Amino acid sequence: MGVGVRAVRAEGQGLAAAALLVCCGLSVFGFGAAAQSLPNSPGKDTFESVCSLCHDAPAAVMGKLWTKAQWEAKVAEMLQEETDVTSQERSAIVEYLTANFKPGGKIYINRATAKDLEILLDLSARDAEAVARYRAEHGRFKSVSELEDALKSAALPPKDAARISAMKGRLEF
Repeated sequence: MGVGVRAVRAEGQGLAAAALLVCCGLSVFGFGAAAQSLPNSPGKDTFESVCSLCHDAPAAVMGKLWTKAQWEAKVAEMLQEETDVTSQERSAIVEYLTANFKPGGKIYINRATAKDLEILLDLSARDAEAVARYRAEHGRFKSVSELEDALKSAALPPKDAARISAMKGRLEF
């Protein structure tokens, strides 16, 4: 994201901004088409405003459960060349991410990549890929029972399926 991208958005030049976003390979429908929305809490608007210029913001964070230090490092890395993003905006983004995407928090099962599923559900890479492939072929999971069906079809060991079932209170569909 460059200063120019943010300036175009800020000036409200809709067609120019849309063309610029499409040229950058971004979806101009990022938030409206999202299968899951971001949690509502302080800092959400800032996060969406700043981060959606380069990312489909929900997809960028849904599978991540990081500590505050990890979010601070990622925000610093992503915004290192963005002098127009204020320290207050950066802090608001970190606080939002830390409050909503922390270890022990919700697992957004329909947004998590196979790599995220591997980490968050403690699966082998093969099993995480099988779950992601099942989701791609059959559509979004709507319930724990649908996820359990996917686990069975992936022939996950019973201990893995039991561990995931025990996480059902943390799963967001």
